[in-house]
Amino acid sequence: MRLMLFLICLQSASVFAAPRVVTSIAPLQEITEALMTDVASPQSIIADGASTHHFAFRPSHMRLLQQADLVIWIDRHFEAGFQRVAETLPRTTSQLEILPALGIDGGDGHIWYSPHRLQQLIKIITARLLELDPDNQARYRNNALQLSAAIAAWRAETLAETNTRQPRFITDHAFTSHLQTDMGYAPIATIHDQHDGHGGLRELGQIEELLRQQPANCLLTQESPASPLALELAQKYELSVITLTPAAETEPQMPAVIRRLQGLAFALRECS
Repeated sequence: MRLMLFLICLQSASVFAAPRVVTSIAPLQEITEALMTDVASPQSIIADGASTHHFAFRPSHMRLLQQADLVIWIDRHFEAGFQRVAETLPRTTSQLEILPALGIDGGDGHIWYSPHRLQQLIKIITARLLELDPDNQARYRNNALQLSAAIAAWRAETLAETNTRQPRFITDHAFTSHLQTDMGYAPIATIHDQHDGHGGLRELGQIEELLRQQPANCLLTQESPASPLALELAQKYELSVITLTPAAETEPQMPAVIRRLQGLAFALRECS
């Protein structure tokens, strides 16, 4: 009898266990964590601030992915090592490759800098969580509504703050195309593309000519330190170097993804 009760309890625990979610990068983990508040905490593979394009998988990372119920990543070209992840995961693991799910065919994968894209991301991740864990659907829906409202408020406030003075910046790497499309904040120049080659402008001379014609106030970078070439240009043209990081928590229980947006807002104000 005791053994039977134990097996029944074990079965019940497995049925109602929260899904184990693993994301490739910190921004995806932060969004998913906000959606899973009071349910579970997702894990991330690539450390915040590390280059997604030079990341090397370790056996511990593969074990983490193999044990996941849901794996979320940007796309197989954005994160190094994810080209064949989809083929190596168990059939029971749900997979969510973000750019194809959003109907985006490659290009800039830094979708978390666009409130519009974030709202889309909330919908598709929430839908997947509802499929995996219908017992917590009320929590997921409520968390999604709260996060969506916070992002909309951030967008309106940030646009109002920069209404009279547009930010003037260059970027170390190409990571602002979705921000530009959504909110109109365009870099004067981009030094590297996401794979460390020269970007669309290609030639350093062209970048310098742009900086002479359209003086910038700062250099925005995601990685610390910025590339030597970027730092050289920043010094030559007296640009403030700002690494985009989440702002320090100012309110209890503030989602990390909102703090990341606040860090972006701070940078945009500094560049105005």
